[in-house]
Amino acid sequence: MKVFVISLKSSIERHKKVAEALKEVPFSFFDAENIKDNPQHSIFSLYDSRKTKRYKGYELTIPELGCFASHISLWKQCLADNEVFLILEDNLALFGDLESQLDNIESLTHKYGVVKLGNVFERKFVDIEPIDEQYKLISNLKGACGTSAYAITPQAAQNYLNQVDGFFEPVDDFMDNEWRTNQTLYSYHPKLVSRSAAASIIGLRKNKTKLGIFNKLTVEFYRLLKQFKQSRYNKNHK
Repeated sequence: MKVFVISLKSSIERHKKVAEALKEVPFSFFDAENIKDNPQHSIFSLYDSRKTKRYKGYELTIPELGCFASHISLWKQCLADNEVFLILEDNLALFGDLESQLDNIESLTHKYGVVKLGNVFERKFVDIEPIDEQYKLISNLKGACGTSAYAITPQAAQNYLNQVDGFFEPVDDFMDNEWRTNQTLYSYHPKLVSRSAAASIIGLRKNKTKLGIFNKLTVEFYRLLKQFKQSRYNKNHK
């Protein structure tokens, strides 16, 4: 299993903090996609901004698109290397001994496809299996957000890559939509790695615009549709 930390090449201080936090874990930095000065970047041809405005009521920011592009690049590399990847973002926080869990993470990922090491929000979940005396594997019944730390197989990476054309949500929402991707997310509980309190390089998550009544109704309809689709997925897969 290869371990990568997504980080902007210019984020020297973050590099130092990550290197200290992961001093027991073999890893490589992966240069985050900086698309601000590259209007020809392929991410723009994949992104459907009209759907974002219609169904979410806002536009994705350039840093959000760069974040998505970075994960896409790692999914492609995961597929090319034909190996499980553990993907971390540089605003991570450790809540346990990551090094001691690497073998478990790799084994579980081979079995389940995608294993998150923590989530931003606490949600209702179902137990999947015990990992050891401290941790168990769960699956949330609602998107818990966050891509700070997850492991993925080449097969799951290929599945996501097959569906990114026309994306209109941030990468964590894209992955949370299990009913659309047909890839169940599994998570460590309690969390092993998650997002730190440090400001994210993504910055402002929502670039909202004023919505008319029709737009507000469309956004609410999509929110309810997601709830219904996820509930039905849970009944059939969890």
